[in-house]
Amino acid sequence: MHRLATSSCLCAVLATAAPARADDGDDPPATVGGETIVIEGQAPGEPDRDRDRALGDAPFVTVLHPDDHAATASVADAIGTAAGAHTRSLGGLGAFESVSVRGASPGHTAVLVDGVPLARIAAVTVDLGRFAMSSFGEVELYRGAVPIELGGAGVGGAVNLVTRLGRGAHGERIRASIGGGSFGARHARLAYGDDHGAVVSSTTIGYQGATGDYSYFTDNGTPLNPSDDTTLVRANNQFDQVDGASRVGTKSGSIVGGARLMWKRQGLAGSTAQPALDANMETYDLIADARGETTLGRVAGRQVGFALVEHQTLDDPMAELGLGTQHRAYLTLSGGASSTWTAELRRVRATAGLELRGDRFRDHDASGDRADLVGTRGNAAIAAAADIAITGAIVVTPAVRLDVVRTAPTPMTEGPDAFADLPTRWDTVPSPRITGRALVTDDLAIKSSAGWYVRLPTLLELFGDRGVILGAPDLLPERGPSVDLGAVWAPAAAIGPLDRVFVEAAAFATRARDTIALVSYAGFVARAENVGDTRTYGGELVASARLWRTLSLTASYLRLATEQRADDPSFDGKALPRTPGHLLHARLEAARRIARRDVSAWLDGAAQSTAYLDRANFQTIPGRVLAGAGARVELVDQLGITLSVDNLGDTRIVELPAERPTDPVTRTALSDLAGFPLPGRSFYLSLDWTH
Repeated sequence: MHRLATSSCLCAVLATAAPARADDGDDPPATVGGETIVIEGQAPGEPDRDRDRALGDAPFVTVLHPDDHAATASVADAIGTAAGAHTRSLGGLGAFESVSVRGASPGHTAVLVDGVPLARIAAVTVDLGRFAMSSFGEVELYRGAVPIELGGAGVGGAVNLVTRLGRGAHGERIRASIGGGSFGARHARLAYGDDHGAVVSSTTIGYQGATGDYSYFTDNGTPLNPSDDTTLVRANNQFDQVDGASRVGTKSGSIVGGARLMWKRQGLAGSTAQPALDANMETYDLIADARGETTLGRVAGRQVGFALVEHQTLDDPMAELGLGTQHRAYLTLSGGASSTWTAELRRVRATAGLELRGDRFRDHDASGDRADLVGTRGNAAIAAAADIAITGAIVVTPAVRLDVVRTAPTPMTEGPDAFADLPTRWDTVPSPRITGRALVTDDLAIKSSAGWYVRLPTLLELFGDRGVILGAPDLLPERGPSVDLGAVWAPAAAIGPLDRVFVEAAAFATRARDTIALVSYAGFVARAENVGDTRTYGGELVASARLWRTLSLTASYLRLATEQRADDPSFDGKALPRTPGHLLHARLEAARRIARRDVSAWLDGAAQSTAYLDRANFQTIPGRVLAGAGARVELVDQLGITLSVDNLGDTRIVELPAERPTDPVTRTALSDLAGFPLPGRSFYLSLDWTH
């Protein structure tokens, strides 16, 4: 279902003073100052552990749990409710979804699965809409600084999707759910995890789908002529998706390995101005990794190996999406290994590591009209960090990562550099950073970080894709500094009738230099260019509490100010496209045990202010407020039924503000991006069972 009306707006740093459950077999991650050492596959499952991380980690990290979100929520849907994050969808219900963190472009947020960075050799960002939130144990959202073991990342931070290993958060071995709702939405999921002596394992398999045939408003391309406004039904918007994962490891976490498979087939409905009735895409993904840990005295080592395969086919037989008929197959292969060693030296914990990685991308034209386009990228990185305990309560972590990247050029047959003999491209990418945390009291921490981050151009930006995107082999990487400062207050004890109190406030600023953007070159053709610098600054506020152990309120707010610094006066000083200045998520929930059964009900809402589609700030995205509601009742022991209502007010039309009092109000469809409408009111009913 759509992200703004799912069953949760809970921010994952929601804290509680309850003790950890004795039957929880997972170990919390160890933290020393700014760096987080995650025992892969053994993620914390209890809210009090989120409190420990919020106070103990120097980076600002939000931990999202699947139980706090709708059964059909994607990872992007869940992240969209967190402080500092903004999700953009191309239509909802299985459509492509990207995430912007602290106003940075989606390419500046690295995405990892169990610590394995997903390939970005061809695409700037990863479609987080295809990852089901319920297939993971938790999702870590790092805002700003990130641990060096999660890579160079970008000014937007990193997202790490963590597979749970062993039993569930409440000791359950089996978790199952099934449901259906509006616009053909449906899902089924089964997960099993258990402890087998010294070995723990987990397996999950799930299905999601929808017909996506919701109605939407259209002005028929004439915004100033309301007489032809009408309502249409979204066509070719269906999708089916299957995912499965299996993971096994020792209970100590010294050896862990697993694999994740995903398949998705979806119709590509196109925009309202240019609908597509026959275009479709099919995607297969495989992610596999294995890791082992060894200890030699006071030195500990971790060795990791991983492999990724993604095969995607695009079929556009009627030439509805581009300049001609397309039947193309994209194949991305990635593999790598890393070795990290840590030594305890009195009040200093030193870490050093080496990582090697290779990526290969192939664009195959199944019609045989053009030769394959093949590109490769090799990466070697060294990293070092030192957790320095200034006092027992103050820890400072300076760190640096240096990546050396070799990109082999692909043949270019279009544009000003067509058929040029291009040299192999080398990029040296340093990512220095420093984090600090001062634990003022057991319940109050002050945290800060500063770093320098880089995003390399993709193959398509450098060398094009057969004419729709022209190559720009001389592109500079996007780069820039990021700083933040904030505090976390999470009292362990109740304050009168209030408990689970949590407050986090942070101010941040980033500056991206040599920003890469696709600029119209001639007609439908675009070319990537370094368009100048951008500045972003703002603040985040998260607050939550529970009253009388019954009524919980959570709210997260982002204030964002962005500015382009460009030579072109049409853009200089203007706000960045698709970055609202205000984002607010809130949730009110009441939960009680009635007649020996758990009962809960909630209201949630999301609001965002006006944003712009273009760099010149001419095309406006109106502000909006959306609300959702739901209730869950435990029918019998461990079996519950949930009804949720998305977009409670059935908002499908939003109004563009008039530039002058005499101008008419312009109506447009509810959307994240113009031409890709979002659904109106929808219902979803699901059953969940644990054992």
